Amino acid sequence: MKNKKISVIAPCYNEGKNIRKNIEKIHDYLTEKFDSFEIIAVNDGSRDNTNEELKSLQREINLKVIDNQENQGKGGAVRDGILASHPESEIVMFLDSDLGIPIEELEKFIEEMENGHEIVIASRFVPGLKVVREVQLHRKVMEKIFRLIRMAITNNWSVKDTQCGFKIFRREAAMNIFPRVTVKRFAFDAEVIFIAGKFGYKIKELPIHLQNPPSRSLRLLRDPANMILDLIRIRLNDWEGKYK
Repeated sequence: MKNKKISVIAPCYNEGKNIRKNIEKIHDYLTEKFDSFEIIAVNDGSRDNTNEELKSLQREINLKVIDNQENQGKGGAVRDGILASHPESEIVMFLDSDLGIPIEELEKFIEEMENGHEIVIASRFVPGLKVVREVQLHRKVMEKIFRLIRMAITNNWSVKDTQCGFKIFRREAAMNIFPRVTVKRFAFDAEVIFIAGKFGYKIKELPIHLQNPPSRSLRLLRDPANMILDLIRIRLNDWEGKYK
């Protein structure tokens, strides 16, 4: 991987307690594995000291910080980061800044990209998944229900899991997909994969080590409802030709 150039986008929201050590982990790994890389942290309107921690760390390591004053949602933050990535980066990726999926998983993702896939994504629904910390039961049930609804509404039964926060793209694919992304919150991953399918990109799902940090939260009624509405919006966008 040494000869590859990569941009890594880490969306951040209220991650002040752990963001410094997590970005340092990403930086140390990339320093060891790549000759050329950049890390772009997108502070998505955090209400804690996330931005202050990022600005402090920026003085110590090679780190680009985008500070969104208002919270857009993870999809908006990822889109901003990817579109701000260096034009010479051959690979563009994003991962959750809580490192629920460790950065060390990246090597096997790049191997699959070298096998001819334009997009390689983490998946909880392919053989080989290793769960370090189990997710709460109600969330696990909701994830499975959303998966079935997502497959039905988008009519995509081939990609088993769109929602894991660890995805890598060939630059050309990323630059075709992300300018067309309209969903800014949880269902944005489903839109990314939907648009990728419209372009005919080869997508590979890989099992991962899943940490499931306990700090993750989900509003039991509002978030699932908004995700379903976003899925419907994706279909409407397609019918209106917005992804052409």
